[in-house]
Amino acid sequence: MAKKAYTILIFSQKAAEVKRFILSPLALKIGAVLLGLIVAISAVIIYDYVIYKQKVTELKSLRAEAEAQQEEIRSFQEKITLLEGQLDKLREMEKQVEIDLKEVTQLSKEKKNAAVLPKKKTSNKTKESGLAREIIIPPEEIISLLEQERPRLVSRLHLDLGELQKKAFQREQNLKDLKEFLQAQKSILLATPSLWPVIGRISSQYGESRPTSSGGNRAHKGLDICVPSGTPVVASADGTVSLSGTEAEYGRLVCIDHGHGFSTAYGHLDRIHVQAGEKVNKGQIIGTAGLSGNSTGPHVHFEVRIQNNPVNPARFLN
Repeated sequence: MAKKAYTILIFSQKAAEVKRFILSPLALKIGAVLLGLIVAISAVIIYDYVIYKQKVTELKSLRAEAEAQQEEIRSFQEKITLLEGQLDKLREMEKQVEIDLKEVTQLSKEKKNAAVLPKKKTSNKTKESGLAREIIIPPEEIISLLEQERPRLVSRLHLDLGELQKKAFQREQNLKDLKEFLQAQKSILLATPSLWPVIGRISSQYGESRPTSSGGNRAHKGLDICVPSGTPVVASADGTVSLSGTEAEYGRLVCIDHGHGFSTAYGHLDRIHVQAGEKVNKGQIIGTAGLSGNSTGPHVHFEVRIQNNPVNPARFLN
C-alpha cells in the first residue's frame, strides 16, 4: 500500500503561477516538531527576559530605597551632632557660672576683711571758709551695702544655674528620645515585609474564594505565585524562623516571625534551607519553590500576618 503524501499549493496572482510542494507524513511531523521547539524556545527566552527586567527594576528600587535611608540617617546624624554641641556649650556655661559664683564669694570675703579706708584731712582754710565740704562714707556702711546685695546676687546666680541645668537635662532627654525613636523606626522598617519571595505570575489573589475538602468555600489567605520548581525563595524581611516543617495543606512550610506583630509564611516548597529558631536576613534564601501539599502545580503560597491574622500581602510588597 502506497504511503500518503500531502500536497501544498501556493497561488501567485501576479505571475499566474502555481507552486506545488509535496510533503511526506514524516517531513510534516518533523516540521511540526521543529515549529513546536521554536515556539517553546521563544517562550522561554521571553519569560527569562521578563524575569530579568523585573529583577533590574527591583534592584533599582532597592538601591533608591537604600540611598534614601542613608540620606535620612546622615540627616539625623547631623541633628544629633548639633544637639551634642549645644549640650557641651551648656556644660561650659555651667562651669563658668560656678567659677563666677566662687569669685563673687571670694570678693565678698575680701571686702569684709579689707582695711578701713583712711579719712581725708580737711585743711583749716576749707573748714574756716566753708566753700567746700567732703562727704565721707564710713567703712561700716560699705560693708553693710555689700552684705545686703550679696544674698540677692547669689540667689540670682543659683536661679540662673538651675535654669541652665534644666535646659541641659531637657536637651539630653530630647537626644535620648530621638535615638530611641530612630531605633524603633529602624526596627519597624526592618520587620515590615516588603520583598517579594519570588518573581512570577500571580495565579491566585488574596481573598479569592477557594473550595474546601468538605465541599464549602473559604477565602484565600495569601498570594499564589507561579514559578518553576527549584526557584529560590527568599525572606521578605529580617526575622526569626518560627516554623520549618511539613503541613497537610501547605506541604513544606516555613514561617518567619519579624517582630512588632509581623510574620510571613511560605508554602508548597520543594526544599527547606532553614531551621526553626534560626535568624534570617531580608533577601536570604530560605528554600526552593515546589508543589508539595495541596497543589496542582509548582508555585509559592505567600502570606503576611499581623498579630497572626492574615492580611493582603500586596499592601506591603514593593
